[in-house]
Amino acid sequence: MIDQQYINKYAECMEEIKKRTEVIRAFLDGRCNALYKQTTAESICLQVRKILELIALASLVANKEEYAKVRANFSKDWHAKRILKSVEEINPKFYPSPSTQIIDKVTGKVLEVKAIKSGFLTRKDFENIYDRCGGLLHAQNPFAATKDIDNFLKIVPSWLEKIKTLLNHHQAQLVQDDLQFWVVMQSKTEGRVQVTLFQRVSENA
Repeated sequence: MIDQQYINKYAECMEEIKKRTEVIRAFLDGRCNALYKQTTAESICLQVRKILELIALASLVANKEEYAKVRANFSKDWHAKRILKSVEEINPKFYPSPSTQIIDKVTGKVLEVKAIKSGFLTRKDFENIYDRCGGLLHAQNPFAATKDIDNFLKIVPSWLEKIKTLLNHHQAQLVQDDLQFWVVMQSKTEGRVQVTLFQRVSENA
């Protein structure tokens, strides 16, 4: 069975995503800024990329050596497909599976967990957004077309909604094939991330 420290580490990754999302929302609604529109957009880009990195890496928290190896790739490579491929080589099912709970209105107990089929951040979305943010973070080429900052700022809220739908209630497959984290991003009691470890039991057990 997996050590509690790794459950806590996954929860910490998710809490960090929530904090970075809060920072982005503060930039978008004007509660804070980076003095200029361009630098504010770049600051948002950085937070979005950090969130995506946390999504990709979180499933590796129970394997310290592999985590460190893949994490190093993020500092050397800004191409999303290559980064995701390096994570996938270690954990082929790393990408979160979004779901929703069907609650009994009388007892408050969970009756069923249904997979969410649309409206969440897909692997393709991940790649497109990561690379798009990378392009915006690089200095403007004076001979290239001007970057459309206004359009970028308009589309970010839809990205945040997709990320929220992906993570709000999700399952995360760990490197160990028989282990999954079931995650609730906002527990009813404390409002914090709640992570529960599930282990698949063999039919012959």
